[in-house]
Amino acid sequence: MDPQAPKVLKKLTLNAGALRRLAEVHRNWRLGRVNGQRLMLSECNLAKLDLSLMEFTDAYLVRCNLERTNLRGTIFRGAVLTGSIFDEADLTGANFERADMRGAVFHGTDMTRTALAAADLRHDFSQRTGGAGTQWDEAPACRFRGAKLAQTIFKDAKLVSVDFSGSYMLETDFSGADMRRTNFAAAELQGIRLTQAELEDADFSHASVDQMTRDQVRAAQLPVGSAPRLSPGEVKERLGLHARWVNTLGQAGQRLELEGFDLSGLDLSRTNLAAARLVGCRLTRTNLRRAWLLATDLQGANMSEADLSGADLRGADLREAHQRGLTADEAKTGEIPGVGMKTRGFRS
Repeated sequence: MDPQAPKVLKKLTLNAGALRRLAEVHRNWRLGRVNGQRLMLSECNLAKLDLSLMEFTDAYLVRCNLERTNLRGTIFRGAVLTGSIFDEADLTGANFERADMRGAVFHGTDMTRTALAAADLRHDFSQRTGGAGTQWDEAPACRFRGAKLAQTIFKDAKLVSVDFSGSYMLETDFSGADMRRTNFAAAELQGIRLTQAELEDADFSHASVDQMTRDQVRAAQLPVGSAPRLSPGEVKERLGLHARWVNTLGQAGQRLELEGFDLSGLDLSRTNLAAARLVGCRLTRTNLRRAWLLATDLQGANMSEADLSGADLRGADLREAHQRGLTADEAKTGEIPGVGMKTRGFRS
């Protein structure tokens, strides 16, 4: 065994001080100095640390947990980050150019001005569970569900089958990227660039897009959707019928069922939405302060930056809902007394 071979540190919980010391040894390795050694971590816990402005170029951080970690301005150029978790981390201005990020997860992450040019974000076949015969779609690709991707650069990146559902994109650059089979369900896309991108079987059918993005998607002969939106009068009428339905225990009025509708930015504060069905709705930046959301079905809804302060969420179902930037100060969660229904999927 080569005593000079790099050592992989496995299943450790590390603090910021330890990471800075390891990063310095890694820097010496990159510069060819004596006593330098490549940083190699596997399944380590780095959650909630402040690692901003650090450099991990060519480092190896496989299946590590970086949930809610401060990585503003951190450099991961050429790093191997396969299967690592970056949920709700702050990656503003970080650099992942040419990094191997196959199967990494970025749910609710802020990636404003993050550089991912030429990065590999495809399937991670090392995480297959079905053996050698496992099909392509059973291996996980990168997931950016509910992520903020403003002025993020994916130029020439490998994005086959990547999940961007519920994400917010502003002036995101996909020029020359391989975007085959990507998913943009419930995503909000403004001013994105798709020049020379490969878009075969990309799904924009349930995305909210501006005219610039719509023109590019249509030029690729792909369907592009637009979530239905109610007029203020229709909203008032539907809410009135629903309140009557709740108050009469279903004997009069009509249950509110708006699957896939655009309710973004509306003022629904103090509104009775108990037992409403709002599956897959866009509720971004919606005011739901002190709203009644008991037993409300919000599965798959995009609730990024919504305000639920003081709302009653007991029994509500938020599984698969996008919750980046959601405010829920003093919100009630848990079980509805005497009913047995509990809040599900809520990320506090």
